[in-house]
Amino acid sequence: MANSCETCSGLSDREHAEQKFGSDNNTYLPAAFSRLTDVFDYEPCSSRKRILKQCPECGAFFLYRTDYVFLVNGSEDDEYLMRLSKQESDDLLREAGMESV
Repeated sequence: MANSCETCSGLSDREHAEQKFGSDNNTYLPAAFSRLTDVFDYEPCSSRKRILKQCPECGAFFLYRTDYVFLVNGSEDDEYLMRLSKQESDDLLREAGMESV
């Protein structure tokens, strides 16, 4: 789903980044990710994140998730960002007890 807004044009429909302790091949989410705003945190007390985010420019919704594997010599961290369809964002807003933002 292409988007012409300045923020969303820097994000693919699905993004993945991974950081591994001691690795020189770590990847990170695009800089545009930092411009998204948090709408609802579904796991506020968890170290594994699941956050509904929104583009402040065009209103598109994204789901941000993290996962990790803890190892004795460090951790392996994964970040996922997925652009949501209207139906997916509506479902997540209802899950959060919200009708619209």
